[in-house]
Amino acid sequence: RMDGALRLNSHRRRKLMNRPFFIFLIAILLGSMGAWAQSDGDVIMNEIGNSGTTKSAYAGGDFVELLVLKPEGIRLAGWYLADLSTLSGTAKETEGRVRFSDAEGSIFRETFPQGTYILVWLSSKDSVAEVAKQKEDVALNDGNNRIVVFACNSPKHIDSREGYTNLTGKDNLVLLKSWTRDGAVDAVVWGGTSKWTGCQPTELPIEALANGAVAWFVPRGKTIPDFRDNQDPKCWKSSTDANDATPGRTNKGVDDTLVIPKRE
Repeated sequence: RMDGALRLNSHRRRKLMNRPFFIFLIAILLGSMGAWAQSDGDVIMNEIGNSGTTKSAYAGGDFVELLVLKPEGIRLAGWYLADLSTLSGTAKETEGRVRFSDAEGSIFRETFPQGTYILVWLSSKDSVAEVAKQKEDVALNDGNNRIVVFACNSPKHIDSREGYTNLTGKDNLVLLKSWTRDGAVDAVVWGGTSKWTGCQPTELPIEALANGAVAWFVPRGKTIPDFRDNQDPKCWKSSTDANDATPGRTNKGVDDTLVIPKRE
């Protein structure tokens, strides 16, 4: 009986000794899941540029700017940007999709902190002079809370492209966490159609993002919930003046000081 009691007590001690390890392991797993889990408004489309061909309008290249709002940060490896209106849409010269790479070395495998602006140039450096002047920026610790990549010129970070995400006068742009019909996380439509589900699309008038226009989101307030609510077209501003475009930076007329965490 004494030997049995000793063995039982020894077993209990081992369980108690292992408990901190399991607690630590669970904490790591939950932290990892927090960066992958997605809810509506964790990352939004914040500004879109639809390049025109006349000097009197915006002609700086097609782009989309994303803004991370999730307090724990978020990873976008394996996500998509597309201007196809349906899952079965055919990629071509004026419509297509790009995928954020999940390969070793891709910046999209990293956790983007809350307040990170992610600028994706959709136009090729070879086709737009202004885009050719831009530089890739994939450093998370350089203090500018900005990432800059190119849909056609960042093979390390954009691992596949089908067709061209070439914005037109009537179009839509969708951010997807998976290539499924209900995988949409955010969508903006102007004069076109979108049959993606998973989020409430922002429906802008066609003139807001016609060729040669820039449209940007101006939240009603300064808090995270205000920034998450980007579906109301009344909260979007539009301009054909290139000086109003702020790709990779705080939008014109917006106070984002509560969105960007203070560095300690």
